Amino acid sequence: MKAIYKSIFFSVALLVGMVSCDKDELPPTGPQDNAEKLVVGTYSGAWTRLNVDTDEVVTGSGSITFSVSDAYSNNVSVITLDASGIDLGIAEPMTSVCNITRLSSGEFTYWNQTAANPFGVQFYGKVSPDGEATMTFSRTLKEGRKDVNFQFTFAGNKQ
Repeated sequence: MKAIYKSIFFSVALLVGMVSCDKDELPPTGPQDNAEKLVVGTYSGAWTRLNVDTDEVVTGSGSITFSVSDAYSNNVSVITLDASGIDLGIAEPMTSVCNITRLSSGEFTYWNQTAANPFGVQFYGKVSPDGEATMTFSRTLKEGRKDVNFQFTFAGNKQ
């Protein structure tokens, strides 16, 4: 039985070695598209806060503003949040940085996976070619002595 397993393993390794080729090349990525400059502007819309435990929903108006800073490199944008009538659980000023890139579909995606950013949470979102921005993040907030899990979403259009 060991001989069968060894021969199968050897055959697979040999096949993989024959299939791989040193002449494979990655296609060129093209020039920098400066995605951070292409989404600059304010996107106004609505924030939604969903209490994950009770399914209670609270909505409020607000905006997301993307701007560019010379302090950061290509594909890094400065993002500022604004919310009225809804607590996002983020301390003022609600400004952070995010990575941003343009997908082949023309849609932009942005994110910050470092929970140590000024928002204190990992977040991500998209901006469509038509100027619609979305954002999502989760946060645990204290209500009294109890920890409550919330999911925050934003949807808005470029002004």
